[in-house]
Amino acid sequence: MGCPLCASLGSDSDNDHSLLVATMPSSEVRLERRSRLPGYCIVIWRHGHVAEPTELSPEAASGYWADVVMVSRAIELEFRPVKMNLFTLGNWVPHLHTHVVPRFEDDPAPGGPIAWTNIFKDEPTSPATLREQADRLAGRLSSHRLGDHVGRMTIEQGARRQAG
Repeated sequence: MGCPLCASLGSDSDNDHSLLVATMPSSEVRLERRSRLPGYCIVIWRHGHVAEPTELSPEAASGYWADVVMVSRAIELEFRPVKMNLFTLGNWVPHLHTHVVPRFEDDPAPGGPIAWTNIFKDEPTSPATLREQADRLAGRLSSHRLGDHVGRMTIEQGARRQAG
């Protein structure tokens, strides 16, 4: 049986689960359609089938994690969550990918671990809202726009987290 993530990579088409946001140096970024948590993205390794980050060279791993951090920062800037959760699971689909999940004060499990089933809702977010969110995230991911905010955001967030 083939890998569904390998099969979907490089396709500009949307699918039942997600919408393409951006193609980055080491990954493809997709926005979840049925998330209760606005901005929830999946960062998918795009250079061949790999199940674990330990299978990557140090340089490739560095590139992948740099993409994950950049996506997390873009979500923080766009949606202003109180916390970011990064899940690199691969239990159902053994292809390297990381779920970048923003957490909010009013989410289904504020301040604690969230059950997988509580992340999702039955109906997808409206196509227009999803497209708008994907476009805004793609704009944040463009290097010149994100670079303007990264240093300031890191300093501001560090101070806020230490005070909290």
